[in-house]
Amino acid sequence: MGKKIGETAEPAATQEILERRKNARLPLNIPLMMSIHQWEGDGGFRGQSVQGQLRDLSEDGILVESQFPLETDMFVVIHFLQESRLPPITARIIRIERNHGTFKYGCMLSALPLYQRIQLQEYIASKSN
Repeated sequence: MGKKIGETAEPAATQEILERRKNARLPLNIPLMMSIHQWEGDGGFRGQSVQGQLRDLSEDGILVESQFPLETDMFVVIHFLQESRLPPITARIIRIERNHGTFKYGCMLSALPLYQRIQLQEYIASKSN
């Protein structure tokens, strides 16, 4: 809507990218740990901790780099450095970029309670100044 007749609309993918980038991203290079939880065949969970680097952070998502291969739609728990005072945050991997033996994971923050969202906003604001 809002377009004149005969004018082409933006592709849905372009609109999605604009929507995805509505929150400011804070570029970082901070070591972190990720807990990966996978279903076992018997219905149980198997957990594993993996090292990674936090490459950027926004209110809605993060970019993490690791040498450990993961898959889209996996859930990871991000454990930030203690000095950040951020609690562990659950995220879902929505995008993977492979680059010379490392993997960059675009993750959407999942079910973030209001108090955690406020902590995240305050952390981003403190690092942006």
